[in-house]
Amino acid sequence: MKFFDLFSGIGGFRLGMERAGHECIGSCEIDKYSRETYKSGFGSYPEYDDATTLQPESLPQFDVLCAGFPCQAFSIAGKRLGFQDTRGTLFFEIARIAKEKKPRYLFLENVRGLLSHDRGNTFKTIISTLDEMGYDAEWQVLNSKYFVPQNRERIFIIGHLRGESTRQIFPLGDFSKEVNNKELRQIGNIDQKGHNSLWGRVYNIDGIAPNLNANGGGMGAKTGLFAIVNDKGNFREVEQVTCIDANYWKGCDNHAQRTMVSIGSPKTLIRKLTPLECERLQGFPDNWTIGSDTQRYKQCGNAVTVNVVEYIANELS
Repeated sequence: MKFFDLFSGIGGFRLGMERAGHECIGSCEIDKYSRETYKSGFGSYPEYDDATTLQPESLPQFDVLCAGFPCQAFSIAGKRLGFQDTRGTLFFEIARIAKEKKPRYLFLENVRGLLSHDRGNTFKTIISTLDEMGYDAEWQVLNSKYFVPQNRERIFIIGHLRGESTRQIFPLGDFSKEVNNKELRQIGNIDQKGHNSLWGRVYNIDGIAPNLNANGGGMGAKTGLFAIVNDKGNFREVEQVTCIDANYWKGCDNHAQRTMVSIGSPKTLIRKLTPLECERLQGFPDNWTIGSDTQRYKQCGNAVTVNVVEYIANELS
């Protein structure tokens, strides 16, 4: 099917949709750094920049409108102003374009906090708006950890154009069974001198790392990596890095679990995830993002996880 990539960012939706065999007929992104990455990856800039000035009648017809609409207005990491925030109102650009073009599907993504924002009234407004436009909506919260080694919950919404022949997408399968077959298995807890050690753990190569893929037993890059967080002035270990976040943090405090991992023994060393690792944790090809490290972290944090999009896109027909 043909799709339009609205709020395209660095192309997470496009990569996932194309991997599932769908065809991109256009895209729109306003951020200049994301546009550079998009051009680097796809060979040309998004055809449109500002969604608020986009004229739907100028677009070719398409079957699916994809949009990971800006989430900062609804995220628990932000002020959660919702539709009071100008970024929150960008949802209505989706509605404006969909009302004119009437694609068979709307394929939308946002943070889980969208469900609870303003005691559920914001989400109710979104679903009511889709209903008034002639779209029946279904949704599901999916965690990226079932597709890549990071914990990242996002809500995905599928809008079905009423009267069209479309298939039900959600709920998707029981991912817990798939993951249980690849649990992280601890073989031993012995350091290089044969003594018990917190940092000397060895893991089965058949398991999965809570953060990055384990390439074998041992320490450092060849074992599961663990987040180190500052708990009231004392560093402590947590079992998995929670997510990549657009809020790039240079220090080591309670936010450190977003970007930092333990890498060493016997002395505990702390380092940030590299931009390359962030790309992999989001399902992008290596060196997909360009620009300063700050911009690359932000681009990855704002992106949709490619593997999740691909999985859902395979259900669209």
